[in-house]
Amino acid sequence: MSRVLPRDVLVTGAGGFLGGHVCRALAERGLTVRGLVRRRDTRLAAGVDPRYVGGLDDRAALAEALEGVEGVVHLAAHVHQPSRRRGGGSGDEAFHAVNVEGTRVLLEAAVAAGVRDFVLASSTKAVGEGEDRPYTEATRPAPADPYGATKLEAERLVREYADRLHAPVLRLPLVYGPGMKANALRLFDAVAEGTPLPLGAVHNRRSFLFTGNLTAAMLATLESDAGSDTFFVSDGEDLSTAELARRIGRALGRPARLVPVPAPALRAAGRAGDLLARLVPWPLTSAAVDRLLGSLAVDTGKLTEATGYRPPYTVDEGLRITADWYRGRARRP
Repeated sequence: MSRVLPRDVLVTGAGGFLGGHVCRALAERGLTVRGLVRRRDTRLAAGVDPRYVGGLDDRAALAEALEGVEGVVHLAAHVHQPSRRRGGGSGDEAFHAVNVEGTRVLLEAAVAAGVRDFVLASSTKAVGEGEDRPYTEATRPAPADPYGATKLEAERLVREYADRLHAPVLRLPLVYGPGMKANALRLFDAVAEGTPLPLGAVHNRRSFLFTGNLTAAMLATLESDAGSDTFFVSDGEDLSTAELARRIGRALGRPARLVPVPAPALRAAGRAGDLLARLVPWPLTSAAVDRLLGSLAVDTGKLTEATGYRPPYTVDEGLRITADWYRGRARRP
């Protein structure tokens, strides 16, 4: 059975990479979109009504932002681990304050305001860092860092409220698309600049997610009675890290320069990088090498069976759209 989309939606993290795509997708379906942000100079997608809060613990501002709202898409999260150098703390408190307590306060405010739909953008990291077999929703979670652990706690909070809300939880792998940042952008930069990449001997298996497929999955869960559950999402085609670089090269019209470095040599370089990272910012660490060599694939069969979701974009189509944005970004002054 199909459901009617909420007419008015509040999107947290509306000024971020995912927030811009989600806000535009909702507006294109004719919904009224409010963007929850902390800074008044945050740029939002066209037509989005900004609502300002000091943080997710700002109960009065949340109550005002949620007046008349039927749906919430919760994208805001604390993602980055601060540096541990020079006696710095672990930063675990910030992960818990935002990802767990912030979600709790938002859920309470949403229920009090009469919201009927609540979508949580979670992460594959809530389950772990990957294994040889693709993750399914039956895989026992074993998050490896504070971000993953607190996203898993947030998922459990949402499930506790599922008797009062239609509450989809979407576990996302690495997301790419126009406006992307961090690792996805760095890989595009490396291929575009012709940087030799030590990936030629890497034969892992990883899932990725184009922004257009993310928004399609989100809408599919909102429009399906069976969409109030926890789901993995992906483009539906898994690639090795090396193959992803090759596909990016084709999309950019520039071949990726892949060097076949044996895995033991990469791991040794990562261990050396661990020592350097104690002194200066250094990207090649054991954790980074594990991500390069390891597999992290997800099975989206449950999402398809429950909602009928099919990725509207192939990986190659998503990379071409992203490459067009990337080239245009490079041309801008």
